[in-house]
Amino acid sequence: MGRRAEPFTHSPAMKYIVALLACAASTLALADSEFKNVPPLLHKSIQHGGVTAAQFDGGVLRAQLNKAEVTELVYQTFVFHNICAREWYEPQQFASLGLARVELLNAKGDQGFAFDTRGNVCTEMGRLGKNFRTFISQYTVACTAGGCPPQR
Repeated sequence: MGRRAEPFTHSPAMKYIVALLACAASTLALADSEFKNVPPLLHKSIQHGGVTAAQFDGGVLRAQLNKAEVTELVYQTFVFHNICAREWYEPQQFASLGLARVELLNAKGDQGFAFDTRGNVCTEMGRLGKNFRTFISQYTVACTAGGCPPQR
């Protein structure tokens, strides 16, 4: 008589795939816990922007990237695409957040930039003919290990 075939679910390859899926699911669950009090409107946007941890408190969004250094280009692109674009697409919801400042820091939290989002800064930047990098620089301060300086 022939050998009895094992069910597909007992094969070594299938066990490996199931283990990988379980690890991926637990990693996603842990990663999401690093986003504290982040409003749903910003959550998905900043997560797609490469942010690994974020906290929203008192109108300030503090976010960290998994990078050794946050360059001005990375920071300005983040502000344009992941913060201000949210206001352009959903202005009423964005206004209800009360967002006053966005701090984007490196993995250690000792270097980065802060953007003053008070007033109609994003709306103004969205008007045609604006150089977004120059415009963002006008509302930006550098952050160091001592933290980000207070808003002007």
